Amino acid sequence: MRAKKPSNLLLGVASGISPFGMAIAIPTIESFAQLYQAPYSTVQFIISAYLLGLASSMPLVGFLSDKIGRRPVLLSGLVLFVIASIFCSTTDSLNSLIFWRVIQGIGASVGSVMARAMIRDVSNASETARSLSRVTAIMGISPMIAPVIGGIGYQIFGNPNGIFIITAAIGILVLTAILLLLPETRNAALLESTSKEPWSDKYRYLLGSKVFVGSSLIYAFTTGAFFAILAVASTVFYNDLGIDSAGFGFIWSGLTILYTVSAFMAGTLSSKYGLMKVLLVGVLLNVIAGLLFYSLVKVFDVTLISVIVPLVIMFFAHGYIVPMSLAQAVSARPEIAGSSSGLSSALGLVIGGMFSVLSGLVFDGRLLPIALIVSASTILCGLSYFMVLSGKRKNTA
Repeated sequence: MRAKKPSNLLLGVASGISPFGMAIAIPTIESFAQLYQAPYSTVQFIISAYLLGLASSMPLVGFLSDKIGRRPVLLSGLVLFVIASIFCSTTDSLNSLIFWRVIQGIGASVGSVMARAMIRDVSNASETARSLSRVTAIMGISPMIAPVIGGIGYQIFGNPNGIFIITAAIGILVLTAILLLLPETRNAALLESTSKEPWSDKYRYLLGSKVFVGSSLIYAFTTGAFFAILAVASTVFYNDLGIDSAGFGFIWSGLTILYTVSAFMAGTLSSKYGLMKVLLVGVLLNVIAGLLFYSLVKVFDVTLISVIVPLVIMFFAHGYIVPMSLAQAVSARPEIAGSSSGLSSALGLVIGGMFSVLSGLVFDGRLLPIALIVSASTILCGLSYFMVLSGKRKNTA
């Protein structure tokens, strides 16, 4: 018997904790550099340390949830997030802040991992895709509003560390809501059936599955294209298009809204046409956007049209791809949905982060090398779809 379905709204808010915790610090990086009298390159570790905590903990978080249940892991992670936020708000050392940002990232990792696992616990593959699209749409609002809240928080507290008082308060609110309203979804019988299965066996199965690996790579290369653009976007908009930070924020918010609407649409369409067809449309649009981005920049250089048009198509495509690929990644074995969710999320962050680093290394003021990286990422995303297709055909043969 399946457990009571959890609220998509609450799971979306819980999932939004992780991108919110990262994005809220972005507008205060320069202020942190002044506060600690440290070079900008060093202060950037406030962001990368958080991402390290997220990526490194996700596989373990997923595995633990398969062993002991979703609620204990989710609640424990949020408690850790709140505690780390409090220490971040009070520390007077940059090294200490970076350490607590790692811990904060570990705590924040539970939201998105548990949301995917809990949805899979109570849904079949098609229902999982629809619910995940709703959660993704809600989650997409988080990185859009976080920098704004971070900037306001800095103005209110007069100290960049004050932004972490906000993350602590939000963490407490979400923790309370989950404690009171979110049921345990892990099936007790399935929990018992996997309790003796070695950790290594679960991941050996997942890494040997074309469906899981292909779905995770689709998500990872989609994330990679996004991160590659994000790493240089504000600089390109300012230096090449003459658009200041306020204008860039307005455009980026519009693209994020488009992604949110697209994710919501994907869930509705997946119920009618099936997960793989919706995913295929997203992947094809993504490849078109990547190739168009490179072609337009190469032919016309950096113009508003050569940048915005491909980004509009790409963000729309990502709204289709992300929930569908993540739903496919956790669909194979529901009894290890936590492990599947944690590992696919970690792969997405690690590979996406690599594209961000690569983008930063090759960027010399010209957008064309970045457009080439983005284009390559979308092609790899398309090839990964064929891996999923091959795996599914093998499973049904």
